Amino acid sequence: MPTDSATMIGLGVAAVVILWLVFSVLKKVIGFAVLAAIVAAAYFLWTNPALLQRVLMMLPG
Repeated sequence: MPTDSATMIGLGVAAVVILWLVFSVLKKVIGFAVLAAIVAAAYFLWTNPALLQRVLMMLPG
């Protein structure tokens, strides 16, 4: 592994860019997963009126 400053700085910058790309992709994937879970829960409650009533009874107010 090279130890000169320019190479180490270049490797550090490359690592930061790669981490940024990975985390931005993960953020989108997690966002889509949360959105899919909300849609699935809404569909499940929409097609199951008995469970919807139980959920509504648990809400305060």
